[in-house]
Amino acid sequence: MADSPLRDGDAVLTTHGFIFYVFGYEHPADRYHGFLKYVPRDESESFEIEWLDLGWRMEGRDIVRPLELYSPGSYSKMVKGFREHFPEYLYYSKQLDRWMITVPRDHIKRVFRPSKRLKEIIEKGASNSLEEEALSLIQKLAETSGVSTDYFGVHGSISLGTSREGSDIDLSVYGASNFRLVKRGLREAEEAGLLSLKRGDRAERRRLNSGVYSGRDFVVNATRLTSEIDERPRSYRPIGLVEAECLCVRDDEAMFRPAVYGVQGCTSLDGAVDVGDVSEVVSMIGSYRDLAAKGERIRVRGFLEEVAQGDESWLRVVVGSGRAGEYLDWREA
Repeated sequence: MADSPLRDGDAVLTTHGFIFYVFGYEHPADRYHGFLKYVPRDESESFEIEWLDLGWRMEGRDIVRPLELYSPGSYSKMVKGFREHFPEYLYYSKQLDRWMITVPRDHIKRVFRPSKRLKEIIEKGASNSLEEEALSLIQKLAETSGVSTDYFGVHGSISLGTSREGSDIDLSVYGASNFRLVKRGLREAEEAGLLSLKRGDRAERRRLNSGVYSGRDFVVNATRLTSEIDERPRSYRPIGLVEAECLCVRDDEAMFRPAVYGVQGCTSLDGAVDVGDVSEVVSMIGSYRDLAAKGERIRVRGFLEEVAQGDESWLRVVVGSGRAGEYLDWREA
């Protein structure tokens, strides 16, 4: 059981041997929203999905990873598998009108926090070349950005202790302002010849948060500081699928997951529902983080919801509800 609230990107090992990554910052009282990352090999037949042809070990058990971590098709198959074999991991959200894959808090056996794991490596020293290179990269980014290593963390195989040949470096930076400084530090490090940033596609060229350091792939993502988490309760009323184009007027929370874009002047692209009062576009899908900037146009297909918090209410379009055909794109100013 976790001794304090978990944040987006923290990982947990459950009593059944499943490894989940916590998703977002809003959760039911007795469980966490999460996505399944690894399954014990001897339980994999419970899920009618494809698995990577690779294996890992965790606490003496062979574990495998889904070929697709998140897609409408794979998600529905995972829900089916949990319903038939492990129903305690499912939670029906009346607000969202659908079943959600979650981690019951009383099923958490072990917690992996990126910030805590990095502190352990700094204190004890690196135990392999992957950890050495991760520490070296973090130290260089701390120097170029001016952000203390206290605001970094290590995700993925480094945090879980499941690294293998070819594992990449998956870093977290805590806080919006710190993340922006580190992104600037990445560009400065590239100019100094310390690393190279990936620009293979349009999204990579926009985000510039992944690259190659010392011959190893790396990625840097953002996590909210505790002070940046709004813990006031919200309620949601689903309305229906929409496709719209909006002007982005706020991007200060776009680097997180969920990514939040403030918008205005939305117009419907399919004519199905009036979207003129929509004030947010929110992506639950990590690959849509940090894409659109203030002053640019956003095109989106997602689920329209009314959000209520205290005396306030507003409309938002959510990408990543698990329905097919959803997307988020941008048009540069």
